[in-house]
Formats: sequence, C-alpha cells, structure tokens
Amino acid sequence: MARGKKFVAFIIACAILAACNNFPPSAEPLAVTPLESAIQQTAKAVLHNTTNVLELKQLTTTETKTRNAAVKIVDPLTGGHGSGTYMKMYGRFVIVTAQHVVENHNTVEIHAREGEVVTARVIYSDSDTDLAVLVTPEIQSRIAMKWKLRGDDKNLLGTNICYTGFPGRHDLLTIRGHVAALEHGFVIANMFGWFGASGAGVFDQKGRLVGIVSAIDAGNWQIPIPLDSIVWVSPAWNIHEPTLKSRVLTADPAGALNAFPGAVAPRRGGVPRR
Repeated sequence: MARGKKFVAFIIACAILAACNNFPPSAEPLAVTPLESAIQQTAKAVLHNTTNVLELKQLTTTETKTRNAAVKIVDPLTGGHGSGTYMKMYGRFVIVTAQHVVENHNTVEIHAREGEVVTARVIYSDSDTDLAVLVTPEIQSRIAMKWKLRGDDKNLLGTNICYTGFPGRHDLLTIRGHVAALEHGFVIANMFGWFGASGAGVFDQKGRLVGIVSAIDAGNWQIPIPLDSIVWVSPAWNIHEPTLKSRVLTADPAGALNAFPGAVAPRRGGVPRR
C-alpha cells in the first residue's frame, strides 16, 4: 500500500516537472537604474512627447501667458535667484520683479529657456514698495506680455490670480490662488509661495498685473515659521508710471546689453519665440 502511494507521488512529480519544461524562458533581469537617472529619463520622455505643454485645456489664457513670460533673475556672484516677468511697454522690453531681488545691483543675469541668458539693467527700484523694473534686450525664447496694470484694489477681494516663477529648486511653476485680504498696503493672497518665487508677476484672469510676489507670511511660535500658503504681494498700482515711462524711454538701447549662451536649461514649459 505504501509503495503504491509513493509510486503515485512519483508520477505526479514527473508530470509537474514535464509541465514546467513547457513554460516560456524567464525574461532577462531588469537593470537597476539609479533613482536620479530614472527621473531624468522619465522627464526626457515626457518632454519629448509634449512639445508644447501649454496646449492644455487646464491652463487659462493668462496662465499660459505668464508661463511664456517667466524668467529667472540670477545674481552672477552668488548664484542666488528670484523670479521676474518679461513684458513690453512703450515699445521697449522690460522685466518686472521685486526690488529686494535686484537690491544693490545695476545689472543682473536673466535666464530664459533653451539656455538663453541675457544681461538686464535696473532702471526703476523702489525699496519702500519692493518694486523694480529692468530694461532688457529682446529675449528670443520668451514671449513678452503686454504691459497692463490693475489700477487699484476696487473689487479685488476674492479675485482669482496666478503667477509663474521659480520657487526653491523648481523650474517654472504656475501657481493659482485668490486675493484673501488687503493689509498694510499689500495684497494678501492665499496661494503657494517660497524662496525664489520673489519677483514673479501676479496677474488677474484679464491679464492685468496685480502686483509682485514680495514675501511669504511667518508665524511666530518662539521662532519664525514660514507659512507658504499666505503670500504678500506688492501692488502694481504703487509703481509711479510717469517716472517709469521716462526711464524706459531714456534708458540705454537694449541692444547695448550683452546676450550670451548659458547652460542648456531643461524644457519644462514655455514656447520659444520663432
């Protein structure tokens, strides 16, 4: 009886082994790719498959324009950076930003897209309002927004607003929010902000410049704690337009400023001007 059971078990085992021999050969083991390389490869694939990331229905017309006009303002000595918006006013190309981004500088580097770098000159700087304007050569890889200011804070509370900038190590982030309050001469916005986004132009959905990202709020629990969802925006109506117009029209020709190639920047948005 025991021998019979062993024989049956033996037959079953042989059948299983025979069936296993009919399985397809195992695939080659996948190479282990470092995380950073995997991310870079994925980014390249996404960028390759989305030539124009601005053709997204989720972006409004104004958000698209801010994404095309956003530039990074870089201190050539320290490498520190802020954000700015490329615009056209009185027939000249300018960049609007925060005064503290260009403080103590006459010229700064403007990093656009596709590795394009130009030098811009500060022509308007007001530390009281934290507003600054720079004259720049035409930037080929960016599309200038039309200079159009929101004149006052009438009916501004609750207005949907947006900006595109370079907070932290991020590249070209488009941020949405709304006006939550008007305090101490600033527009208080409920939207994300972080170091590096300072200077980005904040626009309403009609494409009017509401102001400039100036600071993020800070709670005070023994030590200051940044509150990245409360952003202080310096109002654009504080710009003294007669003074600015005079300086724009009398500034040295933008062509006298330098333009030179820089390191190739990853293309994560924006459409180069053709």
